Amino acid sequence: DEWILSKTLVKPPDQLELTEAELKEEFTRILTANNPHAPQNIVRYSFKERAYKPINYVDQMAIHFSLNGNMIPKDSDEGRRQSIRLSIAAGRLIHLSFLSSEKAPVETSAVTSEEAEIKDEENTGDIQATEKEEAEELGTAEVAEAAEAEEPPPPRVKEQKLANQFNFIERASRTLNNPMQERACQSEPTPCKNFSATANQWKIYDAYVEELQKMERSKEKEKSRVQVAKSEEVKKNGRKSTSLESQSDDITKISKAAKIMERMVNQNTFDDITQDFKYFEDASDEYRDQQGTLLPLWKFQCDKTKRLAVTAICWNPKYKDLFAAGCGSYDFTKQGQGMLLLYTMKNPSFPEYVFSSESGIMCLDFHSDHPYLLAVGFYDGNVAIYSLKKATSQPSYKSSAKSGKHTEPVWQVR
Repeated sequence: DEWILSKTLVKPPDQLELTEAELKEEFTRILTANNPHAPQNIVRYSFKERAYKPINYVDQMAIHFSLNGNMIPKDSDEGRRQSIRLSIAAGRLIHLSFLSSEKAPVETSAVTSEEAEIKDEENTGDIQATEKEEAEELGTAEVAEAAEAEEPPPPRVKEQKLANQFNFIERASRTLNNPMQERACQSEPTPCKNFSATANQWKIYDAYVEELQKMERSKEKEKSRVQVAKSEEVKKNGRKSTSLESQSDDITKISKAAKIMERMVNQNTFDDITQDFKYFEDASDEYRDQQGTLLPLWKFQCDKTKRLAVTAICWNPKYKDLFAAGCGSYDFTKQGQGMLLLYTMKNPSFPEYVFSSESGIMCLDFHSDHPYLLAVGFYDGNVAIYSLKKATSQPSYKSSAKSGKHTEPVWQVR
């Protein structure tokens, strides 16, 4: 019990006293692997740009303790050198041991002779005993020398010659220079002639007439060659060849049939849209008071009116599937040309009639009694009337500055 010491809390006198809530409060502490002592301003020389460049990435590893060991791998260069040194040292030790064994009998014989002399002086009775001992020792020494002479010396271990990896050998070569050759040439001078004449009006006229006659002759020669070639072809084939220049495709006879065929194909393609146009009813209209829904059906477009805006639309009073669309621009600072397009529900892929105008179209309207007449008002103040019966793209009537026109854009016509 005396050895057991009780744990006593030692508080410093200047300790801060905290409440239980402050003691239980948790603080978040974030530990990062960044080295606070790592330098942030390391620069290295760039041989490519020939200037010092700062290094963006800094190694954050900090080494606290490093100890180099004394173990060397056997397969490494240092291990091979150490094994060679140890083998050489072992050979030297063996050689020294042989030398020491040769010197030992000589020393023993010298010691025994001195002892024999002392014994002769002291006691003459022991001479015979010492002589016998000396003879025995000499016999053993001779036997050891003969054994050493018979044993071969230990083989010497040859040192392995290590190649130096840092040896640099310069090798030079000489290329053969191509021999220089000189070549010279001399050109003949162009012939020169002296010419003198006077230029008059009739001479100039005669020169032009002569040039025209030459051109006509060359054309006649080409025509004669073509005729000869055609006659040869006729003789070979046995029939007359028709010239491609005189041929022309007259499609006026089949234009009506082609238009009907085009309408039939479009109606078959957009049959579902036509059915929605005639019979579509929204079932949710019963639950809506004075509200309805819009269903998009056709989309009429033309590549010639990509940058123009639709400014006016009017339906034909007689043909319910025909309507006209006027194209212009609402950007009054940048006015360009206009387009008049007439579409039909039977062919929504391409307009039936296309008319171009110099000014943008602002309004249009069909005639109530004559549905083939169409009045158009332009941005420049002119008014024009187009007739769908005529095949021309020009209007039948158009006002001008002489006949009288508006000074401002025409906003409505009837």
